[in-house]
Amino acid sequence: MIDYGTVLPAIQIPLLGNSAAVGLFSLLHIVPAALSVAFMLMAPVFEFRGRSDPFDRELALLVTRFTVVVFSVSTVLAVIMVELMIGLFPVTTMWMWNHFRVPILFGAASFMLMLLALYPYYHFWDRLRATSITLHMILGALAAFFMLPWVFMLDGMGAFMLTPVQEGGTWERLFTPTWLPLVIHRMVGNLMIAGYTLAAYGAWRVWSPGEPALKPYYQHLLSRGWVIGLVAFLLQPFTGLLYAMAIHRAAPDAQASIMTGPYVPWLYLQLLLLSLFFLGNDVLTKRMRTLTGNRQRWLDIGFPVLAALLLLSAGYPELRRVCVYLLVGVTVWRVAASVSKAPTESALSPSPVRSLAVGLALLSFLLYLTMGVMREASRRPDTVRGIISLQDELRHQARMEGALR
Repeated sequence: MIDYGTVLPAIQIPLLGNSAAVGLFSLLHIVPAALSVAFMLMAPVFEFRGRSDPFDRELALLVTRFTVVVFSVSTVLAVIMVELMIGLFPVTTMWMWNHFRVPILFGAASFMLMLLALYPYYHFWDRLRATSITLHMILGALAAFFMLPWVFMLDGMGAFMLTPVQEGGTWERLFTPTWLPLVIHRMVGNLMIAGYTLAAYGAWRVWSPGEPALKPYYQHLLSRGWVIGLVAFLLQPFTGLLYAMAIHRAAPDAQASIMTGPYVPWLYLQLLLLSLFFLGNDVLTKRMRTLTGNRQRWLDIGFPVLAALLLLSAGYPELRRVCVYLLVGVTVWRVAASVSKAPTESALSPSPVRSLAVGLALLSFLLYLTMGVMREASRRPDTVRGIISLQDELRHQARMEGALR
């Protein structure tokens, strides 16, 4: 007879463990998926601007091509992730699917409509544009629009797992206190990593051997991507504060587990990445723009001091918040008190701008993923906070093993 009331040993995937295995493939899926969502939103905007700027028109085609190409890889990783979730966490997976059956079907239908708009938008690019540029832009806008319900539905389920709402029906459960803050925070994060990815690609191609005629296009790509990534990055502390306040009101103990609990090393890692990111952006600003004004010398000293103070402020939330917003303000001041200049090729190889752009792209991914891991870890030891725990999964596993004997 199996005693289901006792703590049972977990069946673990060797080396990684169950949670890490699901988490690994989730992260591998999230990175290309996040880029695809951001690029899909950017494509019709770039094409609209491309009516007067041929570089933006080419940029619209570039981001659309990337989205179509990575869909196959992202889909395979998503299938592996779902199979692991069903096999290793069946209680949580089936409970969530049953509670959100209708939103999932709605999101899947919207996803199919997105594909029906996206693939003609890309594969018949020149033919449709020759017929009607407006019609082609509308098709791209429809692809971006139909992607949003799928993204919002997934974010709603993720928000529910941290701050569940038991009252109401299927649709009402999506409207948790943290749903919209999470949607906003992640969408801005998607734009951040997409912008820095474009900047890194442009910087790499500018200083790579190739046709000299293409270098102005890649310089444009570097500048455009950097501006998009920087604006999104500077918005992240505000969207993050909105999301943190929503979590604090709905699940204060979950937030406390990150700030003072066993996962506090993730907070230190986040602050380290954030400090490096601010410093890297500051150096790249000085490389990309000509700074003006007499106060720039003082900022050259004060900026690294603020970044170091941010790293040391992990245990002091108010100080941490002040440091972040001061760094945001100084960054905005730097950019405002400067004159744009096109990056020129350096005698150094590789160019400092290229190294900085690639480094910031990598940091943006690490920062994005670190924030996601912290959010997921704050639910431990539950999979659905206050409803399903890891121990419930183990009990189910024990029942299945007992039934097979």
